[in-house]
Amino acid sequence: MRAAAATALLVLPGALGCARGVIPSSETSLIPSAPNEGARCQLAANQDNPLVTEWPASEKANLEARLSEGAVVVAYSGCSLRMLPACRAAGRYSWRRTTAATDVIEIHDADELYAKLPLGAVSLEGELQQRGRLAVQTTVSGQMQLSGFEASALGKDEGCQGATHVLRALSVGAFKLRAGGARSGQGKVDVQAIGTASGQSSHDESVLREAGLPERCDAASAEAPDQACASPIQLFLQPLPNDIVDRGPLGTVKVRFWPVDPAQDWKVVVGDREVCKTPCERWVDPAMPYTLKYDPGFWHRNELVELPDLRKYAQLERMDVRVVPRATGEFVVGVVATSLGGMAAATGVVLTAVGCGKGGALCTAGLINLPIGAAVTAGGVWMIVDSAGQINVTPAGQAPSLPASP
Repeated sequence: MRAAAATALLVLPGALGCARGVIPSSETSLIPSAPNEGARCQLAANQDNPLVTEWPASEKANLEARLSEGAVVVAYSGCSLRMLPACRAAGRYSWRRTTAATDVIEIHDADELYAKLPLGAVSLEGELQQRGRLAVQTTVSGQMQLSGFEASALGKDEGCQGATHVLRALSVGAFKLRAGGARSGQGKVDVQAIGTASGQSSHDESVLREAGLPERCDAASAEAPDQACASPIQLFLQPLPNDIVDRGPLGTVKVRFWPVDPAQDWKVVVGDREVCKTPCERWVDPAMPYTLKYDPGFWHRNELVELPDLRKYAQLERMDVRVVPRATGEFVVGVVATSLGGMAAATGVVLTAVGCGKGGALCTAGLINLPIGAAVTAGGVWMIVDSAGQINVTPAGQAPSLPASP
């Protein structure tokens, strides 16, 4: 099978050379993303089998080169797809011949364009508006299929940051991308050769891109595709697990900051810089000192809660931080009890010291006030301590347990 895969990869460049409309590209980017991807691109991101017939030949050659280096890991967001060549992953692509099959896709408006050709929608939208119709005729002779890939083996280095999918299979064959011409309902269209359509507007049809010869697709063998029918046609992407897709930069942890009081506008700040407003979730540097801040207005004092050193919890990687605010009522009662109890205890000490040397009522009053005052003071101190706010740091999604020390 390795020999078959190597042979298949060697014959791909010849077919790629037939493609027209080459657009230069960078080493790591296949198709430029739209400046503002809208709802159409969000919907397009739900399909994991995008066509690549509209790609320039140079981009397809870039893809072909990656196939020979192991599993192809990509960052895919609907209207854009970016290969991550620095994200090395074990795996190999082997050729599998299938029965040659031809299909035609017609596109008449922007919604259809983004649904059927999301990766090329940005570059083709102007052509569609001008010509009124796009049509893609594809003939597939087989697939390059991935084996030996383990998502759990992907590294946590910067090369794999942003990874969302792995290329599990690639259909190859021949295609023609045409613009203009009659709608299928307005004239007679020959599926085998779209350009021979008869009826109005057929003379306006022109070829934008093409690669390979459909009649040669039946010549594919069990070892490799025919050289004239080996252009990339369609990607079959496999989503990576969420714990791999949602990875932060090296040395960071993901923290969900819960509000101290949902009715108040609490912020997460580092120094004077606002990180986010609670509730929020961020990848953060655990070595930085984080503070929860509430600004009630000009005439009131800001409330601040210093969070514990998150480096102690870095092994969790994902965590929840919850702050239970001070119980104000209990705190006030504790302060009052401590004050009154302290005065009663002090009075008892004085009365005991003065009266017990002479005997009499002063000694008795001192012996009564002293223990009562001490007990009330102790209770007040306990209430003050018990009313203090708590900071709970727990693994993400778990209920809070013991409070963390600020």
